[in-house]
Amino acid sequence: MLSILPKHVADEMLKDMKKDESQKDQQQFNTMYMYRHENVSILFADIVGFTQLSSACSAQELVKLLNELFARFDKLAAKYHQLRIKILGDCYYCICGLPDYREDHAVCSILMGLAMVEAIS
Repeated sequence: MLSILPKHVADEMLKDMKKDESQKDQQQFNTMYMYRHENVSILFADIVGFTQLSSACSAQELVKLLNELFARFDKLAAKYHQLRIKILGDCYYCICGLPDYREDHAVCSILMGLAMVEAIS
């Protein structure tokens, strides 16, 4: 689950799954795991020229390239206090200031972005 969900959301979902059946029957709708957070920074990184690159590579080469690149980004995310929230195609999304508040969330995200540019070069 942790490959697709932040740990704090996965933990809450697991807790809900362990509820006994009588508690589940009282619930009309599925639980929505949404929260409002202020003072966070979100970083979106899209690979320029990806469409052109994808037509020049085999599917296997492309997947290998993206896996290697996103693995580098994940290491940088840990270094710069980011939480990866999603990978969609060639786009990498991460956030700083969650689940624990950081006053320097914007600075961490800027440093992350600069490190990502360097990691690609």
